[in-house]
Amino acid sequence: MDDRTLQHAVAEELEWAPHVDASGINVTVHDGVVRLSGFVGTLAEKKAANRNVWHLHGVVGVRDELVVSPPAAHRHTDAELASRAAQLLLWDSLIPGHAIAVHCEGGTITLSGMLDEPHLRAEAEQRVQLLAGVVGIDNRITIRPKHDLASDVRDKVLRALARHSELDSSGITVSVADKQVTLGGTVPSFVQRRIAETAAWAAPGVNDVIDHMHVVRPSGGAKSGA
Repeated sequence: MDDRTLQHAVAEELEWAPHVDASGINVTVHDGVVRLSGFVGTLAEKKAANRNVWHLHGVVGVRDELVVSPPAAHRHTDAELASRAAQLLLWDSLIPGHAIAVHCEGGTITLSGMLDEPHLRAEAEQRVQLLAGVVGIDNRITIRPKHDLASDVRDKVLRALARHSELDSSGITVSVADKQVTLGGTVPSFVQRRIAETAAWAAPGVNDVIDHMHVVRPSGGAKSGA
């Protein structure tokens, strides 16, 4: 698929997306890398716009330059946003909100603290990004160290990748150092790149995931690490 055709497909997909107001979004494409710029009203909308682009045929990368500009009715003070985020996490039955500190500056929420599992770190961020008025998340939550050997962690990540029927992991390389997993090699689509990263995060013993994978266009042409 050429860039012009892909640009049209992305613009159409965003126009049809139920949780995205595409009127303020600009789309450009270069060598399969989609650049999203312009404005959206919420952080959740910004994330939704990205997700809707990932799965499209021909996309090898996404440059997200969207700016969150909440409407007047959703603009709140930093103190109010921090209080709402903290209460949201404390009332969540799946997340130990008492272990998470919340700070807000300029509409950007900073989460810090230490949790036992990486998926809790991700879920805390997902909960907070739905709050009206939040323009960004700085997730500084760390994961409590476990005493797994690097070889055991690598084996768990490889098994996690292999379990996903929608993922072709044959071109992915996995290395582990100090519970930090680095994914390299190639995948056939951008959405598979995201699936691989998510699967690696979910493997027991993983504290961090570095994505160095490249997407190979279906034609076998250019690669992109964007």
